[in-house]
Amino acid sequence: MMNADNEKEIREKLLKMQQELVDCKNEIDALKKLINTGSQQKIYKPKQPEPLPAANSLENFVGLKLIHFVGIIILFIGLSIGVKYAIDINLISPTVRIILAYLAGSTLLLLSFKLRKKYELFSLILFSGAVATFYFTTYGAYEYYGIISRWLAFVVMLCLTIVAVVAAIKYNKAIIAMLGLVGAYAIPFFVRGNESNINNLLTYILLINLGVLFLSLKKYWLSLNYIAFFSSWVIYFGSLYSDNYDNKFSNSLLLFAILYFVLFTVSTLAFKLFKKLAIALEDAGLLSINTVFFYFALNIVLQRINPSGNENLSLYFSIGLLVAGVASSFYLKGQQYLSSCLYTMSVIALTCFVALHFEGFTITIIWVILAIVLFVAGMVFQQKLFRILSIFLFAITIIKLILFDSDSFTAVQKVIAYIFTGAVLLIVSFLYQRYKHLIFGDKEKNRDL
Repeated sequence: MMNADNEKEIREKLLKMQQELVDCKNEIDALKKLINTGSQQKIYKPKQPEPLPAANSLENFVGLKLIHFVGIIILFIGLSIGVKYAIDINLISPTVRIILAYLAGSTLLLLSFKLRKKYELFSLILFSGAVATFYFTTYGAYEYYGIISRWLAFVVMLCLTIVAVVAAIKYNKAIIAMLGLVGAYAIPFFVRGNESNINNLLTYILLINLGVLFLSLKKYWLSLNYIAFFSSWVIYFGSLYSDNYDNKFSNSLLLFAILYFVLFTVSTLAFKLFKKLAIALEDAGLLSINTVFFYFALNIVLQRINPSGNENLSLYFSIGLLVAGVASSFYLKGQQYLSSCLYTMSVIALTCFVALHFEGFTITIIWVILAIVLFVAGMVFQQKLFRILSIFLFAITIIKLILFDSDSFTAVQKVIAYIFTGAVLLIVSFLYQRYKHLIFGDKEKNRDL
């Protein structure tokens, strides 16, 4: 039987527990009231600004962003045409022309400094126009009039390049580089005096490209690379077919082609490689176009130096691109677009070499063999790209065989070509069926043909 002391202790514990339950209940009720009160309060959200009507948005874009951009371009063109007009009619002396052009650039520069605090973007546009004006004035003072020496012109334009690059990086504005540096590319198109030295022109373009190269190491401004890339190669090929071309420029043109190719290859890839970012499809596309331009530049110049000097050029390109592709696969394993681009160009170059150095029946057989090698490599190394290239090469071979070779092959050649190609295609098809689980994955294992 429970004694009095134990009973008293148990009663005290029960009372204590009852009090704790009451406290918990009160706390729960209080929390419920707080929740109900909060849900009933009206929540005020900051009012979002209403979107501007389409007409106002267009006016905003034109008035605040487009007009000054177009204006500085028109002003730059006007100054260029004015200089050309003065040259044509001998309106003023060469020294006065250069002084007036420098004064115009200085005016733009002073206005840009004066308006920098209140109208930053507008002042940057003026600054870019001033830099471009100083560029073509310095170039004209040296090339057309001989007022300043080669080295002085080089130093001035080097300083202008540095100023434009520093300003573009400081303000993080691609527009400065596009108008200041790239605007200088327009000089050969608008001012055409008695230029006779192609080396001076291409050296001038190379100097501007060095500024673009430095910027490409700091900023990923693809539009800047596009403008610089196409402007430079257009000017280069224009020099190849200009009236002032002479064979004495062939060696220097060969050197400039190499320099431009290396420079634009680095400017296209450097930023993302240094930042360990993936090379995008547009980067690989620009690299491909750069390689094609380089090939045609070398092909033209080497043929002018020696008619048979370009005979094996496509083969050398194929080997070089293959080596670059292998190096990319081993040392830049995450850069799929880069390695794919290099391998594809290598195959195209080798295919072109075969087409240029062999004839009908031999071309067909070699292309089929090359397609077989690509397919086997794709199977062994599990590279989808090689298999796709193999299929495309088979397709080209079949089109050639049907459309072009049927009339030129002998009966024996037709039999051999068709049987050989058909047999190879059947073998390839069988290998696809046999190893489809390795090629396409396990989900293809049980799928019907």
